[in-house]
Amino acid sequence: MANPWFRMYAEFATDAKVQMMSEAMQRRLLMVFCMRCSDVTVTLSDDEIAFHMRITPEELAETKALFVRKGFIDQSWNALNWEKRQSPSDSSAARTRTYRERKREKGVTSHVTECDVLEEKREEEKREEKSSASPETETGNPASAAPVASRSPTGSRLPADWQPDDLLRAWTAQNCPGLNISAEVEKFRDYWAAKAGKDGRKADWTATWRNWVRRSAERAPMGTALPLQAAGGGRKAL
Repeated sequence: MANPWFRMYAEFATDAKVQMMSEAMQRRLLMVFCMRCSDVTVTLSDDEIAFHMRITPEELAETKALFVRKGFIDQSWNALNWEKRQSPSDSSAARTRTYRERKREKGVTSHVTECDVLEEKREEEKREEKSSASPETETGNPASAAPVASRSPTGSRLPADWQPDDLLRAWTAQNCPGLNISAEVEKFRDYWAAKAGKDGRKADWTATWRNWVRRSAERAPMGTALPLQAAGGGRKAL
């Protein structure tokens, strides 16, 4: 899985609410942000949060009271204004968070495993493939939005000569840089042509392709630079 990250703003260095705290408290605030980014604050107990910060329960209580008073968090360790200051994600993070909250309500405080997160991701991909809603398009940057072209009728098989159109190629190049698109197209067609019955029929081949290339990019070994291709259309790789 990709290493999660979050947006850190330069105003941290000048914000009076932050800079009037000790350096130790500033570090603990950063730890809260890191835990929120990893979505573990909804499952960890106070003792486990104290362990993450390497402080005593008494120091944690003092820290929590200060952060609540300054408006950084609420009583449940939720970072306030987090969603407003982070970009929306196309991943299954929201549903994964809901899943973790359900576990916490049941009294399970252990970490959610990677398998749990992957299962949530698979379910999200299935829902995306079934959805026929048109995705939003970013103004001035059509390649950054999920394209709506290359869509076949509901429940259709992949055409034998299927090719991603220019819009879909541009989206793939931006979201999966370095991926050999021509090679992936060949594998994509071969794989789905061999699927019999309902398994070989999809409501939206564009969404199926997006999920395919995302998984291909994730499977690429870390540190391996895939060969970039020259730009072009048709069977010609980007």
